[in-house]
Amino acid sequence: MIGVLIGGLVTFLFGGMLLILIFGAQGIEADREAARREARKARIDAARLPRFFVVNQPARPEANESHDAFAAQLEHYLEAEQVLADQFVSQPSMESLYCKSDTRLTWH
Repeated sequence: MIGVLIGGLVTFLFGGMLLILIFGAQGIEADREAARREARKARIDAARLPRFFVVNQPARPEANESHDAFAAQLEHYLEAEQVLADQFVSQPSMESLYCKSDTRLTWH
């Protein structure tokens, strides 16, 4: 009698754990499908957003000329700063450390 009771209890517990496993797996699959739908929706929404860094048109020639002029000015400024840095390295002093270059960067 006790053996039948224990066997019934074990069967009941095994069946309960099996049901928990099955329903848990169904819940996981539903969560994964919901996550897939959310990710798909996010990708679609992201594809609709205007791109900020995408260049759709070639640059205007006058823009290139002003950029070239600024690049040349920047190069001249960096060369002047490099000369001052070399002077400080060869003869370190407080005056050569805080010495300012004569060139200024301007953007028109």
